[in-house]
Amino acid sequence: MKEILIDQLSRDIVETIHEPLLVLDSDLKVILANRSFIDSFKVTRKETLGSFVYDLGNGQWDIPRLKELLEKVLPEKNPFDNYEVEHNFVSIGRRIMLLNARQIEQAVGKGQIILLAIEDITERRQLEIVLKESEKRYRRLFETANDGILLLEKSEGNIAQANPAVTSMLGYSASEFFGKKLKDVGFPDHMGTIQVLLQALEQNGIFHYNDTPIHKKTGEVLYCDIYMVDKADLIQCNIRDATRHRNLESQLRQAQKMEAVGSLTGGIAHDFNNILNVIMGYGTMVKDRLDPGSPIMKNMNEVLTAADRAAELIRKLLVFSRKRIVDVKSVNINKLIFDLQKLLVRIIRESIEFHLDLTNRPLTVLADAGEIEQVLINLATNARDAMPEGGRLTIGTGLSEMDEESVAAYGYGKPGRYVRITVADTGPGMDAETQKKIFDPFFTTKDVGKGTGLGLAVSYGIIKQHNGYINVYSEPGQGTIFKISLPLSQETATGDKKADAAAPVMGGNETVLVAEDETSLRKLIKTVLGSSGYSVILAKDGQDAVTKFMENRERISLVMLDMIMPKKNGKEVCEVVRKMDPRMKVLFASGYAMNNITKKEMTKDVFDFIHKPFRPKDLLIKVREILDRQGK
Repeated sequence: MKEILIDQLSRDIVETIHEPLLVLDSDLKVILANRSFIDSFKVTRKETLGSFVYDLGNGQWDIPRLKELLEKVLPEKNPFDNYEVEHNFVSIGRRIMLLNARQIEQAVGKGQIILLAIEDITERRQLEIVLKESEKRYRRLFETANDGILLLEKSEGNIAQANPAVTSMLGYSASEFFGKKLKDVGFPDHMGTIQVLLQALEQNGIFHYNDTPIHKKTGEVLYCDIYMVDKADLIQCNIRDATRHRNLESQLRQAQKMEAVGSLTGGIAHDFNNILNVIMGYGTMVKDRLDPGSPIMKNMNEVLTAADRAAELIRKLLVFSRKRIVDVKSVNINKLIFDLQKLLVRIIRESIEFHLDLTNRPLTVLADAGEIEQVLINLATNARDAMPEGGRLTIGTGLSEMDEESVAAYGYGKPGRYVRITVADTGPGMDAETQKKIFDPFFTTKDVGKGTGLGLAVSYGIIKQHNGYINVYSEPGQGTIFKISLPLSQETATGDKKADAAAPVMGGNETVLVAEDETSLRKLIKTVLGSSGYSVILAKDGQDAVTKFMENRERISLVMLDMIMPKKNGKEVCEVVRKMDPRMKVLFASGYAMNNITKKEMTKDVFDFIHKPFRPKDLLIKVREILDRQGK
């Protein structure tokens, strides 16, 4: 091979080149390698110079793509630029290189050389991949974001891009947004010009418009939170629909208002029941002492009838305020609905026809009658609101069978026979999307101020607590049917007070501690129990009850506690009493529970309860029943 000489000037030029550079002879042996090559590929100059290019770095340069360039491509096309080669080097790892090759004829007699310049583009490629992935992620976020996003040109403030969320939110297509200004697509004028916006962004980087009204294409107003962000060549405008949030806040305020009304109603009912209890108690005692033919008997019957009606009214108020204590017993559903119809007729307007379609056979369930009434009242109220121009409301009953597959679909309950209650109206009906949300708390289709969205959620909870099911069936324009299923009970429904009146009334000689903060009612209870032979110890509040019990615990057989008392309530007194005597019998009395005793506790056999107002005979029967149980 003819020796090729490289002059000093050429060597100096090669060394000053920043990229790695090799000079090869016609046999592809290295005759010159610059410092950048030596440093970049971690080789020595000694092992590099004179080596066959493919043997460099112990064969690391034995690269098929390099051979293709030097032996096929270059001879046919001289020069050749940006020939991409990717290779995994043992010394420096995987690299991506652009090879630029030239064949140069030196002066006559000096032979041919090949210049091989190597540009390492590994990091650039990685940055390109990162950038591309970033662009993909941004595009994915842009396309799938729940918030509406508009990108604005900084020059004129024209809309350059709109994501799917904002097209859905405001009703314009992407093409209708393009080239428009914000004010052209429903944004308010007070947001200012693009120049004002740019100044604000320059100072803060981000700008926020809170609770801003935006008009949709249809004219409907949305209240939105708008965030402006400076994004290099564009301004990013994020639009978040705050209308639902505003509605939730309004519904929450309404719910809090209702809760306050409910608490007030419950408190009034509690006090009113105490007053009624005194009227009914003394009225009954007076009546029992009258001769059957006495002219005063009729007057006294009228007094007691009025008291009963007042007690019933209070009971219904407590249904609305949800302050009733849970009272699970056998309930005849047909009778419950029949008795409730007068109230339901008053709830719905005269333009709505009301019909009952009750089965002839008795339908008994174990339930709290007041809570089932509340469900029916909620459904009737919703039906009324759905038919402002009038219509037809029908409540029906029947039997149905629940199989394993149906129970599995609900995730609770068990197969068996169920009492079916249907509440059907001829209103406008609901679409499938509305039906999916109908039992969600705070969801309502009513106008602002006309509903809290809690009625059906509460109804769903009540039916589920009774191991039952509630479903809705509806289509737009076809009305709505709610179907309630409650487990059928084989027990006989609890009779009314007339049947209870036949129960024998017996007195006794035991000692009863009575804690009641209402003075007149406290005296009445002492009179009723004392007249039947019982010894009565009176306490005026919770702390007084604890003191009296500690002083007389050996002779007390029963403790009768008002649920709501000063200093200590009934439950707190009971806890103290039970710590001193775990077997002591306790009778609670109240018009409502106020959550002092939970539903779970009341279903155990450790507490007894009597509702206010109660008649003297009912109290005597209850006291005797408790005392006659085995054990102290």
